[in-house]
Amino acid sequence: MKNLLIFCALLLSTHPVHAADKHREVAPRLPDDLKIINGIVFKQVGEQKLDLMLFQPLVKKFEKSPLVLYIHGGGWGGGDKYKVLRNDILSVIRSLNQAGFTCASIEYRLADGKPALASDSVTDCKDAVRYLVKHAQEYAVDPEHIGTFGSSAGGHLTLVTAPGKDSDYPCDPVLDGPARKIRCVAAYYPLVSFVDAECMKSGNFARPQRMVPLLGGLLTEKRELALKLSPIELLRADSPAILVAHGDADTVLSVHNAIALRDAAQAKGVPIECIISKGAGHGFSGDSISPTIAEINQQTVAFFLKHLVPAP
Repeated sequence: MKNLLIFCALLLSTHPVHAADKHREVAPRLPDDLKIINGIVFKQVGEQKLDLMLFQPLVKKFEKSPLVLYIHGGGWGGGDKYKVLRNDILSVIRSLNQAGFTCASIEYRLADGKPALASDSVTDCKDAVRYLVKHAQEYAVDPEHIGTFGSSAGGHLTLVTAPGKDSDYPCDPVLDGPARKIRCVAAYYPLVSFVDAECMKSGNFARPQRMVPLLGGLLTEKRELALKLSPIELLRADSPAILVAHGDADTVLSVHNAIALRDAAQAKGVPIECIISKGAGHGFSGDSISPTIAEINQQTVAFFLKHLVPAP
């Protein structure tokens, strides 16, 4: 019996752990007052299943509801769909649900360079949108009124997912269907360029090696891919409307990111709302920031209502 227990302990201790699983958090308790469908698998890559959590409208106001898809942060190599349950993010979801919107929070492959890259993360975000478009009737969502929302690394990914061309990323052919344009995108404290030195002057990007797990090599070797992953390089006159919010005391991702995005969007004629919170660090941290998180979230909700509520 003793030998059997030792064998079982050894077996458990050597059980392989997928790279993505190391960064996933234990599922927290979901709010009881929201209508949530969890564990919807939208894509499988090898043995890894990618799923999403759907927040259905608390009040039915549309036959087909507008959809906002949230993309979590975590430095491209961490985090999971449960980041949406942070109080600052969840307040936006609650308000949109109360306005009759459907919201989703998704998993994507985490970029660690072995083998997933930031481009794979973008591909998965695009495929989540394509899955919900393909299953629009099943989930009663309006495929013509879609927005995306993300924070930090997720803010970067949402800014690439929205204007980036599907053909530039290896999307899953199983999810092919009618093309649908994302109408608007909101990004909190994002990185907006992998090639602009000012955008990357703070945080870990001072080290050239930081690019290796994201691009699969140094910037000098992977510049073409870096351009495809740089939101300010993807902007066109017909790009989706943008809301960007950043703190001017952010030492992880400089506020220059929001300013550079604002200037690039205005130069291209892309509608953009830019919120700079005075005294706010990354994640809008700070004791007395202005505008406050609540005020930023109110403007974000108003932004989605403005661009996604169908005309009567």
